[in-house]
Amino acid sequence: MQLKALVWGGLGSLADCADLDLAAWNGAFRAQGLDWSWNWDTYAELMRPGGDRQLAARFAAFRGEVVQAEEIDKIHQKLFAARLSAGIHLRPGVIELLKWSARSGVKLAMVSRSETEPVRALLSATARAREGITFDVAVLRGDVTRMAPDPDAMGRCLDQLNLQPSEVLAIVDTPATAQGAQAAGIPCLAFTGRLASSEDFPSDIPHANVLTVAAAMEAWQQTSSQAAE
Repeated sequence: MQLKALVWGGLGSLADCADLDLAAWNGAFRAQGLDWSWNWDTYAELMRPGGDRQLAARFAAFRGEVVQAEEIDKIHQKLFAARLSAGIHLRPGVIELLKWSARSGVKLAMVSRSETEPVRALLSATARAREGITFDVAVLRGDVTRMAPDPDAMGRCLDQLNLQPSEVLAIVDTPATAQGAQAAGIPCLAFTGRLASSEDFPSDIPHANVLTVAAAMEAWQQTSSQAAE
């Protein structure tokens, strides 16, 4: 068996962009004249369960308020893209793993809860660092009705790659993304971001603080073997 693709489970698996995302949400609230102001703890708590596409709608329901959630989200996506365009660095080890994938013929895919605009902004901001390396497949929020931990996005990604789950490794930065990948049968490597700690992830998922080829291969071999047992 051979590893044939890496699936990056969200923008956070590539770059530390949670602070920019939070700032974009608060900017969208101001633009809509709302007195909402999320701090880090509120934002992290809203992000933790995953599942739905609309954080603003969920927060409004919690507060018993009626807001233009779709409009808030559109503004948020634009502001998030603008902040990403201003510049962002790839996380430790990401570029090395991308280069190895390109040299080895391992396909690259991205599954993200973001829309096209922020994804393009991040890819544009990191284009020089990636040295022209591109992604073969992208499954974004507009492609699905339910986000991780629902496996829909990961399943669609497998279909587009035309690969079996055992031929793929998902690199994930949140427990919800890990659960979505596992539900689709895909081996995982937890690359923990700011929105989670290593203890939050399923106990059978290997972890890496810095990505390396060795860590990726070991995680794929370990979790593929567990799935086969």
